Amino acid sequence: MDLNLAKTFLTVVYGGSFVQAAERLCVSQTTVTARIKNLEEQLGTQLFLRSGGGVSLTPAGERFIPQAQQLLTIWEDALRSASATEGSEPLRIGTEISLWQPWLTHWLGVLRTGQPELKLQLVMGQCAELLDRLEAGQLDILLSHQARYRPFLQVRLLMEEVLIKIRNAQQPGPLIHTDWGEAFRQQFELAFPGQQARVETNVGQLALQMLLEQGGSGYFRSQVVAPWLAGGQLVRVEGAPEFSLPVYLLVSQHCEHSQLQVALHTLEQAVRQPQSQHGSVVAGVGTWHGSGHSEK
Repeated sequence: MDLNLAKTFLTVVYGGSFVQAAERLCVSQTTVTARIKNLEEQLGTQLFLRSGGGVSLTPAGERFIPQAQQLLTIWEDALRSASATEGSEPLRIGTEISLWQPWLTHWLGVLRTGQPELKLQLVMGQCAELLDRLEAGQLDILLSHQARYRPFLQVRLLMEEVLIKIRNAQQPGPLIHTDWGEAFRQQFELAFPGQQARVETNVGQLALQMLLEQGGSGYFRSQVVAPWLAGGQLVRVEGAPEFSLPVYLLVSQHCEHSQLQVALHTLEQAVRQPQSQHGSVVAGVGTWHGSGHSEK
């Protein structure tokens, strides 16, 4: 499979439309459409449902996300291995797709500014896949909504984010349900037993894009939806319960990268921004779980 097809597919997923994908890839919309059609023909299934307001994933499209991520990751690993020289190894950082904005991009920006010679390898994906990669020694740092405790992993609660229910100011329905992980599923079922959604996805950015363009309601990270709440496009649903969404920092004890501690210190500074900027509850100076490390 042409890796450009997988890259184009993921760009459409994250951008929410063929137009946005074309802009990000610096190609025409016709090229994006042709690539997606080619990919669907190779896979023998439809990946997107097209509408005037954008695109949405089919069940097959949802299932293909981790496979597309894996294809690109394998290729990136191969390139890195082939071109690596002594002292040029990158710091490998993994993060769940939903965590890339806003404070994560701020952290990486500060890190690159302060350490211009530092090489970074950034991998976004689904939680289970990333945890497996960390265990396999393919990542040095992982930011995830779920923790996995192993003797060779240092784990701590980095922050508690807040999920709030919001709706489109003009079109409040239908319910768009985002799967934020096992902990959220348990909390949601207790609060809304048996409630069914017309649209379900495990990609928060896609759900938000659909809600903004086509209407609806759902649960989203407060820090991400804050600009649209302030602008009036979205409205908070009064009386709806809030849910906690933990963010864990996992670090491989096998990592010997010289800039690891600098990266971790910069990360702590990023998450300690005022809550008005992030909409999150910072866990404070947390406790590392795992041997060989203590907070200073």
